[in-house]
Amino acid sequence: MSRSRGVAMALGGLLAIAMPAAAIDDNAGTGGASFLKMGSGSARAMALGRAYCAIAEGAESLTWNPAGLALTQQREGAYSYLRYIQGVDAPLHLAYAHPLGRTVFGANVVYMNVGEFDARQVDGRPDPSQNVEVRNGYGTISMARSFMYEKLFVGGSLKTVFEDNAGNRHSNIVGDLGVILKPNQTISFGFTTQNFGSSQSQVGRMTRIGGALRVLELLQLSMDLNKASDSAARLGLGAEFTLPEDLLEVGQISLRVGYYNADDQGRLLEGDRHMLYPLVGAQGLSFGLGVFSAQAFGYGISFDYALVPMGALGTVDQLTVKVKF
Repeated sequence: MSRSRGVAMALGGLLAIAMPAAAIDDNAGTGGASFLKMGSGSARAMALGRAYCAIAEGAESLTWNPAGLALTQQREGAYSYLRYIQGVDAPLHLAYAHPLGRTVFGANVVYMNVGEFDARQVDGRPDPSQNVEVRNGYGTISMARSFMYEKLFVGGSLKTVFEDNAGNRHSNIVGDLGVILKPNQTISFGFTTQNFGSSQSQVGRMTRIGGALRVLELLQLSMDLNKASDSAARLGLGAEFTLPEDLLEVGQISLRVGYYNADDQGRLLEGDRHMLYPLVGAQGLSFGLGVFSAQAFGYGISFDYALVPMGALGTVDQLTVKVKF
């Protein structure tokens, strides 16, 4: 069997597994800490339709697949801002990766909040004496290591998850494990299981499996199957076209598009990003742009942006800035 045919069969298998995902899951709504599914920490991952498990790398990989931490070649710091829908924001997402030989250590801290909104009494009347505020967050410490001459990457994390839902507070410690296999420079496969070690009602679990294929050096295709413990499996597809820095002589530029088969979220309102409508009105599509320079002020600096329409709910923006030193 040829290598290309084997890759096609492997990626096709993921697609076949995803076919039953349209069914409504009996566990819907039973998982705690649902904010962990928002997708903070990597604009690149969101732009690629969350198809990132097999290509995660650097400090931002802690959220998606801790095995990607082992691909870090330099010390790396990252900041990400996520403007979500319905007034939900993640204004703070800081991550750091520190390589020591084949072993890489990493950590991140994340804070999310919903702006204050009016409280109401039991009979529905407004209660001006108090406001309701929701604050969530988590902190992670991770370690990853490469094996088999940098073909196999394994990583693990411990994560403290905190929720404050209008004074109803919860704190839990959970774990993540991930693996990335890169048999050559063309293909890669990834698997991760996240948020294990706590009851589902406290922190819902997530399992991701994916593959990626690089075509002609400039184009990378990726596919993920994401299964949360309280929802049906979701298929993510991504394509990334990159113009290398040595060609442009000013920096590396990446254009990204993705698809994620979430539930029907209604039609995008024409007043939301009207200059981009109807392009961003397509159900499930996401878009992104990345710029990287290895010689910016003596550091490697990258800027990544993602635009993720979510139908009538609104549009998500995410910005990630990384510095390598």
